[in-house]
Amino acid sequence: MSCQEPGVRLSINLRERCRMHDLNEALDDLRAVIPYAHGGSVRKLSKIATLLLAKNHIIMQAKAIEELGTVVSQLKSQLQSSTPAANSQSSTSNNS
Repeated sequence: MSCQEPGVRLSINLRERCRMHDLNEALDDLRAVIPYAHGGSVRKLSKIATLLLAKNHIIMQAKAIEELGTVVSQLKSQLQSSTPAANSQSSTSNNS
């Protein structure tokens, strides 16, 4: 290790401590919003477990959105295909 002034080493250590505090705070915020069992009897998730759970939750939400988009498209096409028939029936009954 090179000879560094004590002030420089203290500054580097302080910056690293602040970085780790920020990272831990961000992970705590992430733990608060991802769905998993919260409670006194449940241990806090590790950093890696938090990131993996968040990744899986995002993937699951993306799949759900994709499936909902498919359902919406199907419903729109059904509605469009049934609308002309409904319109022609109502115009025929109005002419009678």
